[in-house]
Amino acid sequence: MAKNDLCKNLKYSNLKAGEHILLKSKDDLTLEHNKNTPLYKLTGFSGTAGEAIQDYKGKITLFVDPRYHIQAENETKGKNVEVIKLDMKTSFADALKNRLQEGNTLYIPSKSTKISTFKTFEKELGGINLKPYDTEDVPECNAEIETVPLEICEVSYDKKIEKLRRAIKGKAILLTSLEDVSYILNLRCFKEPDTSVIRAKALVTENKTYVFTDCTLPKLNGVKILPFSDMAKTLKKIENEVLIDENNITLNDFNLVKNPVALKKNPVAKMASIKNAAEIKHYKEAFKKLDNALYSFRDKIKAGLSEYELKEIFEAELIRHGARSTSFKTILAVGENSSSIHYSNCDKKRIIKEGEILLIDCGGYYEGGYATDITRVFVCPPENSNQKNTNIPNKVKEIYTAVLKAQLNVFFGDFTETKPMDDLARKILKPYEKKTKGGFSFPHSLGHGVGIPVHQAPPTLTLNPKFNSKLQNYMVFTIEPGLYNGTTENGNFGIRLENTVYYDKKRNKKVSLSKFPYEESLIDKTMLNKKEQKRLQIWQEGRQND
Repeated sequence: MAKNDLCKNLKYSNLKAGEHILLKSKDDLTLEHNKNTPLYKLTGFSGTAGEAIQDYKGKITLFVDPRYHIQAENETKGKNVEVIKLDMKTSFADALKNRLQEGNTLYIPSKSTKISTFKTFEKELGGINLKPYDTEDVPECNAEIETVPLEICEVSYDKKIEKLRRAIKGKAILLTSLEDVSYILNLRCFKEPDTSVIRAKALVTENKTYVFTDCTLPKLNGVKILPFSDMAKTLKKIENEVLIDENNITLNDFNLVKNPVALKKNPVAKMASIKNAAEIKHYKEAFKKLDNALYSFRDKIKAGLSEYELKEIFEAELIRHGARSTSFKTILAVGENSSSIHYSNCDKKRIIKEGEILLIDCGGYYEGGYATDITRVFVCPPENSNQKNTNIPNKVKEIYTAVLKAQLNVFFGDFTETKPMDDLARKILKPYEKKTKGGFSFPHSLGHGVGIPVHQAPPTLTLNPKFNSKLQNYMVFTIEPGLYNGTTENGNFGIRLENTVYYDKKRNKKVSLSKFPYEESLIDKTMLNKKEQKRLQIWQEGRQND
């Protein structure tokens, strides 16, 4: 569809019966967790994954995966929002089929809908009229852009560009992922929390490199820097085929390319997923700082503090120990709130009590702008430091230890592919899962790749065989089994234990970047066999990587 066919300035008040607008959490230049996006403004839902449709009466239907079931329900209370809780096997397109009727119209935001999603809609939503609409203007950018030192990234931007040219064999490629461009150019921005990317896109041809941005970049030899307003006319001049990543490029940008050709695999994503020795060294230093921040934070946990105060204490320690910013919105949940997988709205009124658990999923960006990620569960200590916690429920210990079993066996086990790790974790946790009300479940993937974004693919550790892949040397990824009982009713809780590791192909083993110990007071060692007890001892003594 040509750009001049796009509808503009759409609002639900302009709609007629049978018409809907698709609302997204961000457009192609809006960074994660940004509260200026339509989805957040209209629903209050602050999760980083979610889609919604709005009808002509203003009613909104919000679709969320299992990570956000509780969060979406809590954040949209009292609003004209219906929450549709998807399971791990139901796609958004499948769910839309059941909500829209034949002949309905769905207006789709062109700057925030990936072309792969649009094509899925065309295929799956037969009988629905799909009409793209134009969205927000390009946001202003006056942030300071920093160059990653060579001692951290090891490979200069010009060598990365040449490697990319070799991979695409003389063709042109349009890079629209902010992470891809930030990686290729070795540039970062720490102005906003939870991200280190720069707002820029790039076109690499056989002999020229164009970068489109409204930010002020350092001088890059051999790179022509142009404003975003020049992107359309520059692409219009390219008559030859231009490679694109359909999972990254938006409908709006796709329509700017005369002869787009879909990549089977994104060569920049592959380059970024396999770290080099300098990047691994930087990661080790970064995680040491993150561990130190957690040690300091743990010592400051005490009864009487609110969730909000605890989050502020941790983030202050994170910065004090060398982080430039958070790498994602800190998840800090006390007691029953830990059952909400991505709980992030820390409550000033939820006060922690002696013996209660606290789940924290956290990370920071350091000089290199690579994300760090770890999850731990603590117990609020008694006021008298000489006393032991004696009021921890046995159920909490049982579930914590079950998750720990999965973590230990996956980490210490020999694996060369991703899906078998997820399979093993689910096998270990299955006896503890119950489908009854208040029962526990493991409703998310075992892990994800980590790079400039905290979620980077490849690899992905999931039960879906489509995403199974062989581990490559120096791939960095998380292992994060969990069990949650699904509601934030009093007495409910969730446990997740997450470590970020990298794969050492030479030794065929996973090396942990996270080295923070597990919570001894929550471990029921009678549930662990001798091998697991030995593995736990090795971890607690800091000998994970021996």
